Amino acid sequence: MIVFIFICASQSAFAQFLFGPSERPTLAACMAIPENKVWIQTVTRQLRERAPKLNLGRGTVTIKFHVDFRGRVTRASLSNYDNNARALVAAGMITSLKLAPPPDDMDTDCRDFEQTFNFH
Repeated sequence: MIVFIFICASQSAFAQFLFGPSERPTLAACMAIPENKVWIQTVTRQLRERAPKLNLGRGTVTIKFHVDFRGRVTRASLSNYDNNARALVAAGMITSLKLAPPPDDMDTDCRDFEQTFNFH
């Protein structure tokens, strides 16, 4: 005798069952692990050191990017820009980052960054 049991679950509960929790870790959660914190601080330090100092007029550029397990910037996307020159400078600065690989056990969502550049 075979008995089939049908369980009804909401779409989000089913998706969570298949793909894991849908909530992304917060920055605080990412930095709670000492190795992750050191690596994230290295990324932010490089961003500050490489901030563009060109006079391209007033404006902002926001760029979201992901760092893979080799330390390479991938999946960069630009937003909130009104000038292609500023966008190209910001994108070039992000893609030129020389990062060490992140810790092996670092959650992939902890390697997503968003940076806004303010040009004066």
